[in-house]
Amino acid sequence: MYILGIDPNLVVASTGVPPFKLGQVGFDADGKGYQFVRANGTLSVGNVVQIDELGDATPATTTTSAPGTGQGLPVGVVVVALADNEWGWVQRYGVVGSISVGTSCAVHTIVNTTATAGRVDDDATAGAEVVNGLSTTAAEASNLAAGILDWPIIGRTL
Repeated sequence: MYILGIDPNLVVASTGVPPFKLGQVGFDADGKGYQFVRANGTLSVGNVVQIDELGDATPATTTTSAPGTGQGLPVGVVVVALADNEWGWVQRYGVVGSISVGTSCAVHTIVNTTATAGRVDDDATAGAEVVNGLSTTAAEASNLAAGILDWPIIGRTL
């Protein structure tokens, strides 16, 4: 079931009671799509995270996205900072203001996971995984870039 009219800035403390089920999908008034998750580690705005079957969001790296570990998992972008074990929404669909990217990451190109937790790049490093459904729409500035999400997932290994 989808929820309409969510507040994507909602943060529920680790000691609180989450108002949604982990993995629940919701949309805000602008039509952007989100998934309700629990932070597996500290998540900063712009971090690219992979979401496991339990609803835990972990910053994507070349290690966590590897086959047998994370390949094929859904991907989201953190829009409000979450501390470890806090609950909140990560964006999975629509225009997003800040994606953590490598220095000089090109606009409108295939991006892949990197060794830096939560950061993607267009460097095509051997052994990294492609992030399908995520594209930057603006030039990188201070390791952040605007972009667009279309239900991204961890894809093939380069």
